[in-house]
Amino acid sequence: MDRAGIFGFLKKYDVKLFPPVEGRLLQNGEPLEGVEIVREAAYDDVETETTVTVTGGRFSFPRWITKSNTPGKPLAEVRLRQVVAAKYRGEYYLLWHHTTDQITQEPVITDLLGRLDCDIVNEQADYYFPIPDSPGFEHIIGSICRLKLKP
Repeated sequence: MDRAGIFGFLKKYDVKLFPPVEGRLLQNGEPLEGVEIVREAAYDDVETETTVTVTGGRFSFPRWITKSNTPGKPLAEVRLRQVVAAKYRGEYYLLWHHTTDQITQEPVITDLLGRLDCDIVNEQADYYFPIPDSPGFEHIIGSICRLKLKP
């Protein structure tokens, strides 16, 4: 009997919580500097990281990977929830909200998170992007940023 198969649920897998995030935060087209940006990932646990906008309202986070044995658990149905928000003058502005069952880097998500262009005066909207490997299914992303795929 293969012991590795029996105890495969103990193996730790790389779970890609976020690709690198790059963005810019504005108010009526003017850069906002010194604003706290919060990035939250919920997979096995809820984890957060923060940064602050710099010159030109720019902000960034590196790729975020964690280790988990959840992908090896039989019949486990888990979701990854990604949130990026700006905390400005006591208010939170939703820059990114996405829930997925994928733990690998998806090109559509990597592209969009690599160039967030956000103005806090924008109304929050839901965006729908096709999932290339799953025809008929879409990524649904909530954001005040104006999201569009590269041509």
